[in-house]
Amino acid sequence: MSPQYEDFDLLIERFGDGYRVRVIDSPAGQAQAPLPPTPDLAAIQAALDAGQQVDQFDPVQSRQWGAALYAALFPGEVETALLRSLDAVKRNGRHLRVRLHLTDVPELARLPWELIYAPPLDRFLTLSTTTPLVRYMALSATAPHLPAPPPLALLCVLADPVDLTPRLDVEAEWRLVQEAVAPLVAGGALTLTRLTPPTVEALRQHVRRTPVHLIHFIGHGWADRTTQQSGLVFEDDAGAAVLVDAETLGVILEGDAALRLLFLNACAGARAAEHNAFQGTAQHLVRQGVPVVVAMQFDIVSQRATLLAQEFYRAVADGYPVEAALTEARKALFTADAAPDWATPVIFTRAADNRLVETPPPAAQMVAKPAPPIPRLPFEPEMVSIPGGVLTMGASDAPAAWRQHTVEVPAFAIGKYPVTNAQYAAFVQQQPERRPQQSGWFFTTPPADRLDHPVTGVTWHDAAAYCAWLAVQSGRAYRLPSEAEWERAARGDDARTYPWGEEPPTPERCNSGSDQTTPVTATPAGCSPFGVCDLVGNVREWTTTRWGDNVRQPRFLYPYRRDEREAASTRVNELHICRGGAFKDAPALLTCSARTAVHADAHLDFIGFRVACDA
Repeated sequence: MSPQYEDFDLLIERFGDGYRVRVIDSPAGQAQAPLPPTPDLAAIQAALDAGQQVDQFDPVQSRQWGAALYAALFPGEVETALLRSLDAVKRNGRHLRVRLHLTDVPELARLPWELIYAPPLDRFLTLSTTTPLVRYMALSATAPHLPAPPPLALLCVLADPVDLTPRLDVEAEWRLVQEAVAPLVAGGALTLTRLTPPTVEALRQHVRRTPVHLIHFIGHGWADRTTQQSGLVFEDDAGAAVLVDAETLGVILEGDAALRLLFLNACAGARAAEHNAFQGTAQHLVRQGVPVVVAMQFDIVSQRATLLAQEFYRAVADGYPVEAALTEARKALFTADAAPDWATPVIFTRAADNRLVETPPPAAQMVAKPAPPIPRLPFEPEMVSIPGGVLTMGASDAPAAWRQHTVEVPAFAIGKYPVTNAQYAAFVQQQPERRPQQSGWFFTTPPADRLDHPVTGVTWHDAAAYCAWLAVQSGRAYRLPSEAEWERAARGDDARTYPWGEEPPTPERCNSGSDQTTPVTATPAGCSPFGVCDLVGNVREWTTTRWGDNVRQPRFLYPYRRDEREAASTRVNELHICRGGAFKDAPALLTCSARTAVHADAHLDFIGFRVACDA
């Protein structure tokens, strides 16, 4: 259920030789108190002046500094107003959004207020959807109405200039953004477009010709403390870096009535100029009319930024407003004994309501007619619906790490066959960097005599990227199956050894003991009770399920659970579980319970995959 918020408006202003904190409005009324200067607050400012990054904060220091920021922002009567407001909104079944007004004190805008730790609540404020914090930028213009009727148009700008280091894994983030928004695309709530090439001119042309509601920038940011200028790094036509200042971006985006949100997954996007609250990249863009900007106040490791973006869009897909969605993304980064990089993102807003998608009134929901079925594309795999049920998973004689047990598996759908070379070819035409290796392909052209064979030579990342692409193309939320779903599709309602029963493998039931793949339809006698075919033999198949980093020791043991083993991972070479055995594998690997662990970036001529989706 999407959180509903009331506002706690908090203003910091100059007062005599120091500062004063004022509660402008709140459920508990108004209040004010002097902002008390403390040694810890001075230490935070000194650390920032010295260039210290959030990944250099230790957990004890993070909590200490978070408490110092709380003491500065909620002194005396202001804290009383906060606690009373929390009680008031709780009684109404709502939450409290802290809106921080820093326009008059740009020198304090540089402090990491998102790190606030509240001792009376024993938690960091921004790690709870009950108390998110946004930086509110009050302008003379009327506050925009943010919720828009679907579908929203999301434009992704992925800039990774060839002459800048470190290079970014923009393709991994693109794949994870696709996966995260696939339910929105499938439900008709969102369209997804990648800006090609990632140049300023291409951006200008696109926003002029096509309404864009959300822009997600993946790349580098820059800030010059000498000139007080900042901006983003785009590419030129040759792929080299082009520094684009915030003023130029503001000119391009100013007046775009459709634009609701700009997500800057780039370093330095939230850094404020010391003497001008509107001089930072995000701040300037809000002033020029962008209603909400999410930006980074510290450098952030590329893989962590990717995870942040994925979880943000997953929460948006669940109907969360921007501040609550970002809170969910922060939670995905949080680890108690690690540096607080979850405090890196900042929300700048001038909107009264940060929901992105307009929801219809209840009456409209009651009379709404079901959407017509989405036509199936020529290159989409054939799917089989699998009813929910209890799976007897594993083998009775297996090691303890994967000993037989029962698992409740919800209903889902899975590909009747592994994805074929012909089906994968449609994807490779658009993403040639994902072409198979060591499998007879000539660049993006599959072997003509094996179009109906399972595609092989693809990494786990390639397979996941195919699913995300197929979801965007088709409007259905495709993904890889979990290993429990795979085994449920193979075994049916009993604990059979093979998909077809207990009889040993034969050429009519599966392709084994050979030196190459065969057509996916070649062994109909080997189909499972649900009619899913080519499950064992021919190729091993990637699943979503993680094994860990050590091939000799799984990180995740049986009994199977939908826990961290199914969490999204951005590690390049983590081990994932394959199921099904291959044409060259020993008979022991051809059972329904057999599993192998393979590095996610391996291109092997005996590993393929099939797709799945929720029921």
